Amino acid sequence: MTRLMKTTLTGVLLSGVALPVVAETWNFTVIAGHPPLTRGVSAISDHFVPEVSKRVAELGHTINWTEAYAGAVAPPTGVLEAVESGVAEFGYVPQLFEGDKLPLDQITYITPFGTSDLLKVMGVIDKLYAEIPAMTEAWADNNQKVLAPVGIDTYHFVTKFPIEDVADLDGHKIGTAGLALNWLKGVDATPVAGSLPDFYNSMSTGLYDGVMTFESVVAPYKFYEVAPYITKINFGAQYASALTVNLDTWDSLPDDVQQVIQEVANEYRDIAAESYNEGGKASLAKAVEGGATITDLSDEQRAAYAEKLPNIAREWAEKLDAQGKPGTEVLETYMRLSKEAGIEHVRDWAAK
Repeated sequence: MTRLMKTTLTGVLLSGVALPVVAETWNFTVIAGHPPLTRGVSAISDHFVPEVSKRVAELGHTINWTEAYAGAVAPPTGVLEAVESGVAEFGYVPQLFEGDKLPLDQITYITPFGTSDLLKVMGVIDKLYAEIPAMTEAWADNNQKVLAPVGIDTYHFVTKFPIEDVADLDGHKIGTAGLALNWLKGVDATPVAGSLPDFYNSMSTGLYDGVMTFESVVAPYKFYEVAPYITKINFGAQYASALTVNLDTWDSLPDDVQQVIQEVANEYRDIAAESYNEGGKASLAKAVEGGATITDLSDEQRAAYAEKLPNIAREWAEKLDAQGKPGTEVLETYMRLSKEAGIEHVRDWAAK
């Protein structure tokens, strides 16, 4: 560089005149094992992707997206690994299937019978991440960062037989996912592990007699066609998934682009939560139109069911403690934060 060029460049920098932005183009793939019928996935396509593109364009850059949902790249149980390896840069990771790799994130699934208010639950999860660094570190161990935790609306029973009392579950095969299988420990039913895309066929072929699942998927997945009895017990809204980004990708991005992505992800988190809340009511209404029958278990029956369960939360916490993970700290912090948020659990899962 000549002395004149050096002098000119120094003058520009000292004068505060901004140098032109170097336009960059990125090609990103975002994946999900679930189809866009799942509201957390549809909100990625409807809000996250277009908003990130628009705001990054305002910075002078371009993002070309490939959206691959419904297991096009990986099934629900394989999204974590696909994002970790860089097969995809972004993913909708259903962490409820990842109890071995992300045990601390299963916290709502071992503390059922809380609130159906999803926004409150997600507010608690945000605070829990802030207080327990080990939760963020576990995702980093899988080479990704959580951009937005994603919750789902409350769980109920959807069955091929009527339930007037919890004893009516005895002898039946009930499908569900992740640690929700533990919710059947208080009754004489057989829990069967599965996932949303499999539930309809599993019930129609007799593999399951019913499922425990959340309200907003009952109509979109047409579960009521093969299981017309919906019994509202309100296991509570759950923290089930997360929108994540590959850490190598994230670390390669300029600060202003990272800021845009995180801002949109925060919006996406709230949009998804609102969508699940609204979708739950609409889903049950459509199921009734399609011939479903909805009944409510009483508060007394709900409380009795909760008390019949072993203390699955303490068992979970002590097992993790023995592995050197902060299970008890996460459990007690979550219950404290829930109480501070006005969430009442039917049972105090932190009690010894």
